[in-house]
Amino acid sequence: MTTEPLPVPSESELYQQIADRVASADTDRVREVLAEHGIHLTSPLPARRQLVVHRLYCEGTKVGTDDNDGPFTVDIPLGPGPWAIASTINNAGKSSLLWALSFALRGEGFDAFRRPETVRWFSYVRADIEVAGVAVSVRLTFEQPDHPSARLLTADTLEHLTDLEGRQESGPAVRVAATAEPDGVKELIDRFMLERLGLRPLSLWTAEVGAPKDAKGRRDSVERIHGWASYFYAIALNSANASILLGPTAIGQLPVKLMQLFLDVPYASELTHLTTARRKEDQESHRIQRRAKEDAQARAQQTEPLRRALAVAEDRVAALEASQPDLTELLANVDAAARQMAAAQVVHQQAEEQYATARKASLKDEKAARRARQSNAARLLLGALDPEACPRCDHEINDARRAAEETEHRCSVCAHPLPEVQEEPEAQAQLLQRLDDRVEASRKAQDTAWQAVDSATAALSESRAAYDQANARLAAARSGDWYTDLEAARQEVHQLRGALAIATGSGAGLPAVVGDYVTSSTAAASAPTAETDDDILAAAADVLSNVVSQHSKALFADLNDEIVTIARDLGVANLTSVNLGLNGNLNAMKSGGRHRFSAFSPTDRLRMRIAAVVGMIKVGRSRGIMSHPGLLLIDAPTAEELSRENARLAIQTLYDTAATDPDIQVVITSIEEAVWEIFPKDRIVTAPDKRQLF
Repeated sequence: MTTEPLPVPSESELYQQIADRVASADTDRVREVLAEHGIHLTSPLPARRQLVVHRLYCEGTKVGTDDNDGPFTVDIPLGPGPWAIASTINNAGKSSLLWALSFALRGEGFDAFRRPETVRWFSYVRADIEVAGVAVSVRLTFEQPDHPSARLLTADTLEHLTDLEGRQESGPAVRVAATAEPDGVKELIDRFMLERLGLRPLSLWTAEVGAPKDAKGRRDSVERIHGWASYFYAIALNSANASILLGPTAIGQLPVKLMQLFLDVPYASELTHLTTARRKEDQESHRIQRRAKEDAQARAQQTEPLRRALAVAEDRVAALEASQPDLTELLANVDAAARQMAAAQVVHQQAEEQYATARKASLKDEKAARRARQSNAARLLLGALDPEACPRCDHEINDARRAAEETEHRCSVCAHPLPEVQEEPEAQAQLLQRLDDRVEASRKAQDTAWQAVDSATAALSESRAAYDQANARLAAARSGDWYTDLEAARQEVHQLRGALAIATGSGAGLPAVVGDYVTSSTAAASAPTAETDDDILAAAADVLSNVVSQHSKALFADLNDEIVTIARDLGVANLTSVNLGLNGNLNAMKSGGRHRFSAFSPTDRLRMRIAAVVGMIKVGRSRGIMSHPGLLLIDAPTAEELSRENARLAIQTLYDTAATDPDIQVVITSIEEAVWEIFPKDRIVTAPDKRQLF
């Protein structure tokens, strides 16, 4: 029975729900905090992922066989629907062909299909595929076993690719889209598949093996990124012996994450990303606290001798201070003399600056007067600007330009010729008189400034002498052994306090500037994330968890029924129900009792795995979405089945599954006789004698 689809909240509704849970945050702040952690809530659109294999072409050389060594070429046309790679004997190359196909689709061979003795046989693998409607030909060239280089060809249509012969790469509308050396093949295929199928890497936070636990039982964890290679386990199924329902590992609840992904559970990916981000920050905070605690304990042990020595030094200072003579008046005199000397230094500095300014002005006026008497150009520009540099570009006006102004009558700023002006003797005399008056005034100002400097110098000398005298009287009073001992004891206390502060990272008891310096790095390292941000992340996790949980339970309810029906059709006996949990447990009921997935026989484990993936495809199709690419690669689905009738039932179910749904492609390998009865001849890949495939 199919449940009614639940309404999916929009991103604006989710942002509002999160903001409603945090009193001090609005939706804009919620968006900002989530964005800072790389989380953007967007209303999910129905997924349409599709992966179809249309051709598999392989070349190589067989070695080490009893009677079949030599070069081989295999060219297999495929397409949607059911396919069987079959032979009547084992060791005919069926799994090896599936491994070659998996290498082209995954960027590395799928371990469950790998046969170590045949890996070195392959020198070239080609797979013509459609990925979400895009025609691609993956070409792998093996210079070394398991380490091919790759070339990705694209074309306007699939036929343009499939029409190419063997290793041919040039043809109408065919182009090379990307290449990769052996070290980059996996990354290239991973990136291509994720982008074309609208997937993003899955980040899971899992405990480090062997990492110590803290007092609360928490173990340090690491972030593990699962990409296309992990998603591929929903296409190429684990072998019968594997004890995991889906995926390469059960760590981090990866199987249930994959099911949520391929059932298109809304916001499941965002929740996983958020959970990882929160755990990462939480662990870093715990690590900082743990390190601080451990460091404090270590410092406490290491600094105990310093503390004892400081206590002794402080007692000695206290004892010496108890018999200290009265130096109050002498210290006050030194302080007053120091203040007076500082004030005199300020006055002296100001007087010198004023004198320098006055002298510069006087020299400038004298220079202007001389030039006016010596140069027509100077008289012409009298009163105009006389800049040291160009007012627009700041380039210095050098002596050569000024000389040109005198000799060639060209402006030293713009280099244009100066206007010819007829001078009048009376006007010239008046201009020169004004210059002389300015020279006289500036000289008087310079003399006045010099007198001020002289006076300030005398005052500074007197104040310095008074300070030296007051300091000498204080030094004379301190010249006895008591003062020497006191200063030595105080210095020892200061040194021990500084050493203790550095050792403990605490500035308590030190001057403010020193204390701040000692503790600044510790404070910066341990500064917690703003409380509001933590509240927002926690609220977001709760809101998204509710959405994901509700939709997962609804979809899992439909999937449970599909799994039971398909598994029984595949030959799993006495299975009455399954109840997939959000923790990834199958919770099956078989033969009247609870049955863990690992308790199933190897053959039944593979069948349950097939049922889970096919069930996901059917549940998705029933809701109008294609969240699973629709491709299944299954190696020997009946390999350990003793009953021929059960084997026939399983093969018939797999054939019917793909034959009745045009969006599903199933490729199996088998030596069962039922294959020849159930699959049409044009759907069986075999050798003429039904024995060695190559």
